[in-house]
Amino acid sequence: MKAGFIGLGMMGGPMCRNMVKKGNAIVIYDLNPDAVARVRSTGAVEAKSTKEVAAQCDVVFLSLPMPKDVEAVIMGPDGVAAAAKKGTIIVDLSTNAPAVVQRLAKELAPRGLTLLDSPVSGGVDGAEAATLAVMVGGDKAAFDKVKPLLDCIGKNVFHLGAIGTGSVAKLCNNMVSFCNLAVASEAVMLAKRAGLDPQIMVNVIHASSGASSSLKRVERKAIHGDFKQEFALNLAFKDLTLALDLGRETDTPLAYGSYTYTLMQKARANGRGGEDVSTLMRDIEEPVNEQVRTKL
Repeated sequence: MKAGFIGLGMMGGPMCRNMVKKGNAIVIYDLNPDAVARVRSTGAVEAKSTKEVAAQCDVVFLSLPMPKDVEAVIMGPDGVAAAAKKGTIIVDLSTNAPAVVQRLAKELAPRGLTLLDSPVSGGVDGAEAATLAVMVGGDKAAFDKVKPLLDCIGKNVFHLGAIGTGSVAKLCNNMVSFCNLAVASEAVMLAKRAGLDPQIMVNVIHASSGASSSLKRVERKAIHGDFKQEFALNLAFKDLTLALDLGRETDTPLAYGSYTYTLMQKARANGRGGEDVSTLMRDIEEPVNEQVRTKL
């Protein structure tokens, strides 16, 4: 099965490279020529457009920033749907809104095209190491066909049910992660103000019931004042916005998600949307006029 991959950014690039390294023939496209060059160097074949990718492939993977980007690449005049042959499977690895992927799947079905929503979790490190969690919603037969390719990028690949369920799972997971990040930042500040070294506090939590991947981000980034982007606050804000939208659609109160959303809003208003999501620590530091960070 010949595969295409559109979107070769911080997550898409390493995922695609891992597919190529496992011996798969991959046709690639990205607007960034440097991103294309990095993947092409591993043996992928460059296409000149999204339509060219679709015309050559049986399955097309997308890894894109926003739901609007996914829709444009699939349904635009020069998009995947315009050139894909009947039977093509489109796999959206992006974080998307359940309602969007459900609508797109309905629009694609009369053309003989199948959409799977297949968001991933594990960050850039997980993408590089091919240890991502992969959450897939959509037709089970289509999932079975593409699973060998998904196994190239993920250690845990889940088929969750109908189209949209992958996106639901990803939004719930990310909300937990972001809320954990906020409360971990508060806890580390509390420890410092009560006289305990922040790094020692982090070491204790790692060995205790409060351990989480978000705490690792606080340790790696916030304590050392390194807010260089690994996962941009703007993207985290988008994900949490989609989760809160889903909460409204399902009449589910999300108090903790809403609090974290407010922290993100403030950080973005202060011009920090392009920084790593761990920049939320600054919003914990500011009200008490004290820094957890050991470096400036």
